[in-house]
Amino acid sequence: MHFHSSKSLFPLWAVIALWTPAMIAASYVWRNGNYYDYGWFVPPAALWLVIWRWRQFGDPLYLPQRRSVLALAALLLPWILILRVLGNVDPSWRLPIGLLGVTATLSSHALIAVTYGWRVSAGFVWITLLCLSAMPWPSAVESWIVHHLTQGVVMATAEVFHLYGKPVEVLGDRLRLHDLMVEVTDGCSGVRSFQSFVMATWFFAELQRLRVAQAMLLLTCACGAAFVVNLARSFALALIRFEHGELAFEHAHDGLGLLAFMVSGLFFYYVSGKLSASHRGKVLRMTSMKDGHIQGETTSQGRRGNDQ
Repeated sequence: MHFHSSKSLFPLWAVIALWTPAMIAASYVWRNGNYYDYGWFVPPAALWLVIWRWRQFGDPLYLPQRRSVLALAALLLPWILILRVLGNVDPSWRLPIGLLGVTATLSSHALIAVTYGWRVSAGFVWITLLCLSAMPWPSAVESWIVHHLTQGVVMATAEVFHLYGKPVEVLGDRLRLHDLMVEVTDGCSGVRSFQSFVMATWFFAELQRLRVAQAMLLLTCACGAAFVVNLARSFALALIRFEHGELAFEHAHDGLGLLAFMVSGLFFYYVSGKLSASHRGKVLRMTSMKDGHIQGETTSQGRRGNDQ
């Protein structure tokens, strides 16, 4: 790994320092929450992507004076300490965690904009969204997603069973076939898949250097894929429970989850690669057309000169 000079390292270390308190605060939710265990992947992935992008830059266009840096630190440090104290009182309280994420977002982008320009700062938006995806969502939003996704998965799974020829009944968030009952819990409702797929969208958007329209298309595909993958997993687990019993259901649960994870990873890699390749192909075609137009003009001017 090579950086042009030590000057380019100051903004990098500052950005890492700004995000560290937010990641430390969010780690409690990764460890104890129901849906955020994918958060452990985010810090090393974001760090790798930041360094990978930072290697393209030379020395900063402008480095703040030491007095300005100390003044900014004097403003930010008490604010961050207050939020961390509030978080220590109740580590599951999402407001301080969210405010730490917002503080890191605004401060890091402002720092990059000052040192390298706003265009460079905007280039880090996918990495910022990747980091924010590890922050716990507001409870009201999360509850709404859990409720609607659970109901959607249960109803869709029941419809698939009807097509399969099994008269499954829907009782709340449970499926019943004769005297057998399967409960679609929150952990199997697709919430974790939905949130981790959103996180993966920003990772692959940065990895493949996707533009906004392509990233939004990938996000749309991710939301649909999260529902389909979890529907298939819920159907397979319920079918195993109905036909092979509780013990077989317990044995298949983790294996099907791992299979869904592998299929999802291949899906993201393939779709993001296709989107990136289509953009590169379009750029190459436009460049070749432009070069051809310039070459044609040069040839025509040469012919006119020879005629004269």
